[in-house]
Amino acid sequence: MAFQKNLPIKQIILGIVAVLALLLAMTGWGRRFAAAVLSPFVGTANWATEGLGTAVRALQPGRMTKTAEIHTLKARIEELQTILAGTDDLRRQNEELRRAAKLSPPTQWHAVLTEVISRDPERWDERMMVGGGTEEGIVVGAAALVDGLVIGRVLHVHRHSAEIVTILSEECRFGVALANSDAVGVLQGLGMRRWMDGQPGFLVDYLPKDIAVQRGHPIVTSGLGGWMPSGLPVGTAVADPATGTVLQIQDSAYGQLRGAPSRPLGTFHFVTIMVPLPPSSQP
Repeated sequence: MAFQKNLPIKQIILGIVAVLALLLAMTGWGRRFAAAVLSPFVGTANWATEGLGTAVRALQPGRMTKTAEIHTLKARIEELQTILAGTDDLRRQNEELRRAAKLSPPTQWHAVLTEVISRDPERWDERMMVGGGTEEGIVVGAAALVDGLVIGRVLHVHRHSAEIVTILSEECRFGVALANSDAVGVLQGLGMRRWMDGQPGFLVDYLPKDIAVQRGHPIVTSGLGGWMPSGLPVGTAVADPATGTVLQIQDSAYGQLRGAPSRPLGTFHFVTIMVPLPPSSQP
């Protein structure tokens, strides 16, 4: 009976508390007070939820943390970049091979397309081996071309391989001429000397000492000796780094100039060997 008598009073008190709580929730300081009171419980709940999520991920096979996923994606990107670089190299080789296949040899000459199979690590742009030899008709002294440009000549020949020295090597010598003139000379690579003055290239000796030649003048094969067709582009004349002039007079007897190759000599993959046809096969 006492409980029933106090029931209206308790209801009134609870009603007053509810109204006060509602009023507190509508004020800024009331919300801050409630957040301060409840924050320990909220932080504990968040910590427990995060820990439970980590434990579940650890127990599930194949699931990785964000750091591991980032490392995996970076490794995959590097792998794809390597594949793309290899694809670009294959595309360049294919384009180079197509250009070489379109090369039409001059009359009385036979073109043998070969692939570079190795290079000298110490003289990367001076010496190389190609996959063609006597069985393919290659002979010592034959001109080696890339994209129609003379890059060197055959030094040694084996049954199925041949060694080529480029126009940068001291072992490479053949007759050249200044384009659109009667001036002829002998080309020889500078070899290691080209690094001493910082100007890679070759020398052309025994030119007439009274000719007028400017920087950039084309240098072509002379065809003298019968080992190479005449008129094939080799390079261009450059100024001497010491004097700044193009033609140097040697021993008051002949002219000498420096030349630069028409293209880089360390990046190609295929070489065309221009071989003279035997007299019985010539038209």
